[in-house]
Amino acid sequence: MLDTVLFDGWKSVLRIAIMCMLAYPFLIVLLRIFGKRSLTNVNIFDFVITVTYGATLGSIITSEKVSFVDGAVVLFMLTLLQYIVSKLSVNSKGFASLIKANPSFIYYEGEFYEQSMHHHRIRKDDLRGKIRQQGLSSFEQVEAIVLEGDGSLSIIQKQGHQPKDALEGVERSAD
Repeated sequence: MLDTVLFDGWKSVLRIAIMCMLAYPFLIVLLRIFGKRSLTNVNIFDFVITVTYGATLGSIITSEKVSFVDGAVVLFMLTLLQYIVSKLSVNSKGFASLIKANPSFIYYEGEFYEQSMHHHRIRKDDLRGKIRQQGLSSFEQVEAIVLEGDGSLSIIQKQGHQPKDALEGVERSAD
């Protein structure tokens, strides 16, 4: 048994090399055909697709039970489903609201949204770090902190009397 741990023969090595040469370019071509949107992490569905691409590609390359054609069909179907879901979310606000998380305020106009912070498991120390990363030294310099639908935090610096149209649609869950 221990003799096959490091090397189990050239047949499996050759199969892995051939599957890499077939599956990887296939996935690249497929993603180029379906567009840049296939790789974005905008919502949970996109995240799941991205992780699934990696797991599927790994299975195609390493599992002798998965043929190239089987793997190609899986990758194609995943990409097609992702394309359909993204098209539906662009064309239907109702569908988009089902699969996309809305942005929400964590901090706005000097007020922490404690309930939202607790719900999303965000601490004030986390916010301080994000503010420092933006080159700011105080919450007084910040107009808003928004938890985006993809889980990232946006820091909006105070700009005087500028329009705030980028903040339209952000959920306000007042405490």
